[in-house]
Amino acid sequence: MNLPLNKKIAYMGCLGVIGIIGTEFGVIGILPQIASYYGINISTAGYLLSLFALTIALTGPFMVLYVSRFDRKKVMMATLGLFLVSNIFSSFSPPFWLLMILRLLPTLLHPAFFSMAIAAASKDASAKVQMRLTSIIIGGIALAQVTLIPFTTFIAGIYSWQWSYVIQGLL
Repeated sequence: MNLPLNKKIAYMGCLGVIGIIGTEFGVIGILPQIASYYGINISTAGYLLSLFALTIALTGPFMVLYVSRFDRKKVMMATLGLFLVSNIFSSFSPPFWLLMILRLLPTLLHPAFFSMAIAAASKDASAKVQMRLTSIIIGGIALAQVTLIPFTTFIAGIYSWQWSYVIQGLL
């Protein structure tokens, strides 16, 4: 077991989780701006989050099973790349239907990132160390909720909702 390497992988997984959760829930704080921009009501704009979560719930188990045959690090990098591209293209204010598709694309690999990050960090570690490494990765959820999501909402309030997508993509 190479604990320093496992810890590095866990912290990299944590950073990835921060970006992914920021993308998933960051839309909550900017729903009023998106609804206003597209001339739709907030409940319709809310589909950007609802369909995101529903797609994860429906495809998650199957995608995790499917990607388990591939190299973990490559799957994790592909997932982060897909989130980056999706967020950057979302910032160009496409039509609402295209924004919805751009939000749904990364959901296909969202659960795979979590499972691959935990598996990669926990490789060859004892059960006690595995729990510690898993908590580092899952800690990214809380960090995103108290830092990135409020920050991107703040940026959207100052500049525009498009800039919040750019920041989410870069992180």
